[in-house]
Amino acid sequence: MNKKIVLCNCGGKLIESHRLSEISEYLKQQEISVLKISDLCGACATQKDETRHLLMSGDEIMMIACYPRAVKLLLNETGIETESRQFTFLNFRETDNETIFNQIQSFKNGDTSQFTTSEIVCNQEWLSWFPVIDYTRCTSCGQCADFCLFSVYEKRDGKVVVVNPKGCKSNCPACARICPHTAIVFPKYEHGGAIAGAESINEIEEQQRQREDIDSILGSDIYSSLERRKLKRQSIIRSSAMQSAIQERDKALSGEQRRD
Repeated sequence: MNKKIVLCNCGGKLIESHRLSEISEYLKQQEISVLKISDLCGACATQKDETRHLLMSGDEIMMIACYPRAVKLLLNETGIETESRQFTFLNFRETDNETIFNQIQSFKNGDTSQFTTSEIVCNQEWLSWFPVIDYTRCTSCGQCADFCLFSVYEKRDGKVVVVNPKGCKSNCPACARICPHTAIVFPKYEHGGAIAGAESINEIEEQQRQREDIDSILGSDIYSSLERRKLKRQSIIRSSAMQSAIQERDKALSGEQRRD
């Protein structure tokens, strides 16, 4: 059976660098295929085909990254259905290195492949901060799309989708805070919990947190606030479209002048 271990080097720096170095050095000593990804979030957003190809080239995959729920949602973005393949998830945010090493040894048993080492290096200039949607919890109410001013979301055929991850503002999880069903996950959210993709969600505590966050962010009149946000977002989009039109016009005029 072909087995592969995938290590996210965590561009968001959610794990101490010395721990990552220890895990990386340990993997070098193991006779098993290893795929290192400089930033799983970035790879799943901008290098989907390469990521999917390398992850699908093994019968069994062990992912060493952050919360499994967040990782599964990221992999879904590349077209990988984690439920249809044999995946093992190790959460380095909550698992010590000794336990990780023991799990690696157990995982190795039965591997019959010739081991290889591969790597995906992502653009270091982008933090890769963006949301992923848990559709098992999302009701497509659209509050996130109405709230966001940066065209990160779109409503398509009754479903809310993330269409512009690079438009998201780094370290801003506000849309996740107002989501009434805790369906929005920011894998790089450093404080953990449901917003970061934790498996265990205290529904009562989350409802209380959401009420407090909504009052803080939107005030008591939620629907009027959302409507104002929507109008502002539309204004930004119109402004951007106008800017693009002006640039195209100036480019065309410049071409005409050169021909003259």
